Amino acid sequence: MPIALAEYLRHLATRCSRMSRDCTDAVTSKELEIISIELVEHAEALEAEYAIPHADPHAAEITTRDDDDDKK
Repeated sequence: MPIALAEYLRHLATRCSRMSRDCTDAVTSKELEIISIELVEHAEALEAEYAIPHADPHAAEITTRDDDDDKK
């Protein structure tokens, strides 16, 4: 669930960033930019907090039927 929340925060950050570029009011544009940065920071904090320490994404070994036949 926290990873899904982090993904959602990043999505909102992207939307705020796009709106800030399209906004004609300078104050609103700047505030949207600040919000997008804060959302990304919160997403990063969630990802860091719930990450598995020392996890190697390449550690999972995929075996095939042919691999099993070679071991016999």
